[in-house]
Amino acid sequence: MALARTLSKRQVAGFCTAALLALAAGPSPARAASLSCPDCNVIMISLSNVSANRMSLYGYPRRTTPRLDRWARQAVVFDNGFTPASWTMPVAASVFTSLQPYAHQMLYRTLHNTLGQDLPTLPEILRDHGYRTAAFTGGLDYYAGFSFMRGFQDQADNPEFTGFATTLPQAKAWLAKNSARRFFLFIHGYDSHCPFIPSQRYRGRFSDPKETSGLTDEQHCVRGLETDASTAAIKVMRFEACSSFELQCEYGTPAVLTPKDLRFLSDIYDEKLVEMDALVGDFLDELDRGLLKKTIIVIYADHGEMFAKHGRFGRAGNMRGTPYDDVLRVPLLMRLPGGPARRAAGLAQLIDIMPTLLPSLGLPPPPGMQGVDLAPMIATGTALNPYVYSGANYNICAPSFPAPHPFPFCTQSESIRDTRWKLIRELFFDGSTPLITPERKPVKIVRELYDIRADPEELNDLVSVSTAVAQDLEAKLAAWKRQAEAYRPGAPATTKIPERMQERARARGYW
Repeated sequence: MALARTLSKRQVAGFCTAALLALAAGPSPARAASLSCPDCNVIMISLSNVSANRMSLYGYPRRTTPRLDRWARQAVVFDNGFTPASWTMPVAASVFTSLQPYAHQMLYRTLHNTLGQDLPTLPEILRDHGYRTAAFTGGLDYYAGFSFMRGFQDQADNPEFTGFATTLPQAKAWLAKNSARRFFLFIHGYDSHCPFIPSQRYRGRFSDPKETSGLTDEQHCVRGLETDASTAAIKVMRFEACSSFELQCEYGTPAVLTPKDLRFLSDIYDEKLVEMDALVGDFLDELDRGLLKKTIIVIYADHGEMFAKHGRFGRAGNMRGTPYDDVLRVPLLMRLPGGPARRAAGLAQLIDIMPTLLPSLGLPPPPGMQGVDLAPMIATGTALNPYVYSGANYNICAPSFPAPHPFPFCTQSESIRDTRWKLIRELFFDGSTPLITPERKPVKIVRELYDIRADPEELNDLVSVSTAVAQDLEAKLAAWKRQAEAYRPGAPATTKIPERMQERARARGYW
């Protein structure tokens, strides 16, 4: 397949906007020669639902990731890596296109879930340059039929919520047959995703085996969207009986999270991280030494998990965005043959992965990418991103979700963050039409401002105190949003999701 594609007028306009912004920012630092690896392979591993602040690699007091801690000594660890949204599908599309969710428009799982045909994906680009491409994933938001998976020549048809205990051996077997030629291998597992069910080997490492949360049978996810005004506790839903694809569910008996519940659910989450770390660590340690000399390895998480802040437990999936650092700050590691090993403190985004990889491989990046090449940060620690952003649409509006739905609004959840300040903006829309478009006006806007240096837990909202800071950041956020939305590669399309996928998700209480 030829890489050249017909570009729409809107795409051209988007490319021009991106180019003008790049010129305004000034010349980029020269790419370090040590990062050039034109004959290298690429292995990417996506850890699902792993918060950077819950990893010992990033300073968490429990040893939740001892194997990755050790492996990271030979890699670049980005201390401040950020994801563009708080659930997997739009993030995956962003990683494989280097576009923000507002740009690629894959914002809903069941509607407008298909990239424009003119938009090249990372696996397509590598395939078209002679790489053998393969993906072994846990399904669901990495469903092989989703358009951002275009270009993968080999894929396993794994059931939804498959973990690394399956996908890593599949990848290892594939490598045994395909490592003689250049390849791109993508691996993903749902090990640390809700519901948290540690195996017996790891159960009890942090939790009391005699205790349970009292809220769940551990076969269903627990979600909290807001705080109960009467109790100041988090109202949670147990997704117990979803009768249709459109989330027409029985949410179980309303409940609140007690300190005991929080402690138990947090403990078993940490146990799942240790289990996930052991599986990934075994795979990395068993890679052939000769292969490591010609393979770039990238490890990241698509999003993290929220534990009872601001009325949120979990991320509430695609129902309501959760733009706090617990969810948006994610692990990001890169190992390049002959490259440096360091901690990089500057801000990095997952959309920066693709524009970093392609030049390292000696391949021309497609126009219009919204990420930056992290090579100067990898080589010398040079900070490149003055800000990181997140922004996406959440919860297809009622009437798609008849009462009693726990969150009757659709929202846009957005944030802008530098190394000190972070502004969060949530726009609420009524249920008059199912989709949010740039032309629709919100019925309410909620803003929050945090001084990250003084308040890394984001507990002290300063939006009514530091008004000048908030106004400046909101203006920058609005400009970023306009630029992202200006890049629209044609009208979004919809791909029907298999009934098997819907049933398994409902059975698990995921939606």
